[in-house]
Amino acid sequence: MPRVARDRDALSLRSPLADLAGIGPARARALGDAGLATALDLLLELPFRHEDRARFGRVADLVPGGPPVTVAGAIATSRLVRTRRRGFSIFEAELEDESGSIGLVFYNQPWLGRWMTPGARLFVHGRAVFKRRVVLESPWVEAEPSEEADIPLSVGRVVPIYRSLPGLAPRLRRRLVARCLEEAAPGLPERFPEALVRELCLPSLCDSLREAHFPGSAGGAADPRVWEERTSPHLRRLALEELLEFQVALGRRRRERAKRPAPRIEADAALRKKLGGILPFPLTGAQKQAIREIGADLRSGHPMARLLQGDVGSGKTIVAVLTALLAAERGFQSALLAPTAILAEQHAETVFRLLAGTGATPALLTARVTGRPRAALLAALAEGAIDLVVGTHALLEKPVVFRRLGLVVVDEQHRFGVAQRAALPARGAESGEHPHVLVLSATPIPRSLALALHGDLDVSTLDEKPPGRTPIRTRLAREDGRDEAYRALAKEVESGGRAYVVVPLVDESESIDARAVASWTDEVARRLPGRRVGALHGKMKPEARERAMRQFASGALDVLVATTVVEVGIDVPEASFLLVENAERFGLAQLHQLRGRIGRGARASTCVLLSGGGASEEAVSRLEVLARTDDGFAVAEEDLLRRGPGEAFGTRQSGLPEFRVADPLADRDLLGQARALASRLETGGNASAFEAPFLLPRARP
Repeated sequence: MPRVARDRDALSLRSPLADLAGIGPARARALGDAGLATALDLLLELPFRHEDRARFGRVADLVPGGPPVTVAGAIATSRLVRTRRRGFSIFEAELEDESGSIGLVFYNQPWLGRWMTPGARLFVHGRAVFKRRVVLESPWVEAEPSEEADIPLSVGRVVPIYRSLPGLAPRLRRRLVARCLEEAAPGLPERFPEALVRELCLPSLCDSLREAHFPGSAGGAADPRVWEERTSPHLRRLALEELLEFQVALGRRRRERAKRPAPRIEADAALRKKLGGILPFPLTGAQKQAIREIGADLRSGHPMARLLQGDVGSGKTIVAVLTALLAAERGFQSALLAPTAILAEQHAETVFRLLAGTGATPALLTARVTGRPRAALLAALAEGAIDLVVGTHALLEKPVVFRRLGLVVVDEQHRFGVAQRAALPARGAESGEHPHVLVLSATPIPRSLALALHGDLDVSTLDEKPPGRTPIRTRLAREDGRDEAYRALAKEVESGGRAYVVVPLVDESESIDARAVASWTDEVARRLPGRRVGALHGKMKPEARERAMRQFASGALDVLVATTVVEVGIDVPEASFLLVENAERFGLAQLHQLRGRIGRGARASTCVLLSGGGASEEAVSRLEVLARTDDGFAVAEEDLLRRGPGEAFGTRQSGLPEFRVADPLADRDLLGQARALASRLETGGNASAFEAPFLLPRARP
């Protein structure tokens, strides 16, 4: 690690950033607004990648397709080229060293002209390409440091690349981090017991942070690939500590929940027989097992917190309704919270049908229920006259009061904010007894990731489809196969089936080359003369959406052109054909959810995934996963491997912790190890060191 000239007094982990040379009051305030106040905060903002700038070269030696090289030189000429395309510009410069000159090309970066002027000396890092001549296209470029101490931090080594922070240029940031590592990092406490450090052969926390910022500075490999491939022992130590802190916090949450009182809800033999008698079909083995697990939770006297996950069509709603009916038989109310009005209405239809003749009273509460009907419904809830209410965010509003809330069911939890998820159970706890919570998810999650997404929940999995579901044939088509795909759709409709056509956009877009409902509905109608074609999307008024769905469900419409508003909760058993336009623009898990809208009846079903003309070969190969399997867990695993958990699930709304280092999918072995270590440390009384939000506070659940 290069030594950095000391300025002012020595730093500690708690030193304010304003104490560092180069950070004045204004910059310190801006960094504070971004969540950074101390030297430790700066150290824990790790690079998101590393760049190998150790390879120096001469301009004369650069060849197209060769490895990235760092070149030192001076700008000979520079100019900004305005193009006919609005808002698009090209900045060109000529870089010279003692061996020759090479062009530099940058797109939409006109500000470079302020300092890349003739005579300016630069370090440039990139790979040469051929664009009518050999050039460096969009290379990293940085002015040659004026301070000698900055040179070994910027070139001739593996260099950290950080996400931007307000007012911190990359070179200043590297200098500040280097000083914090030299002076403050040795004060980092070791939270692992010494015996465990030896047993697991863990490098020190200080050395691991040094390597995270500047690989090779603490005896590790000076190679960015060990960080990209996640094989560095220093990365694995940091990831393990982060996951362990998270698991300890989850353990504490589970223990706190176990201390709370909850209604004891039990079913005797007579009640079990009654519950089984309301179903027109037998339960699957997986459903029976889930009901047994839920029953044990309800009898415990402590709040249930269980995730019921299953593939599309696996019968999660049936299990939830039976649980709610059990609660009603024992005098408790239930609430089923859905993220959208359409999904709530679909659930209500199922609930009303199943509870007919049972003596239980269901209700539906959405924003559309207003005036006297709403007032009457709220009064009935408060009096305990409603046993099961299905609703949207309207259930979270303060006028909603329950007499004796015993069960909360949350469907598609990742579509609610963290505070929203907690609001309804907290409302029920006002009576002194905390309601049981059952979370439903139609997005199958590999168990390794479920430990991170829902680590404080017990997990029940429905991996069987109810009888009567027909296999779905899935095939891929390219742009030149569109006519054939629509001929197949027309043939299916002609023989009595109904079809969905799903497109990515509601309205046409100048920047996105993809189909839109607004225009494509007319195109589908043109391709299917004599057929009744309707549209459905999220911007329609609720009445219009409901009318379109009713018409499609009743057979008044043959084809429904829609966005992903039909992704979950739409149940039309007669729908037997799905055609997805621009399929490459959807995630695999999302396409699998869409595919679940067909095959819900006895009719053989077909799914056609039609990729656009601009789809890459990689995008098309990704779609082949759906043609190979209809196993939602296999599809979800592949989606996660290709896109990562944050993109596949939507990091903020999914509840996925914003880990700094750990990747729950790539580090699944560490996730299991952290869970075991948390239990071991709790048993030995050593877990308290990991409870304080110190090292990686954002990993806290």
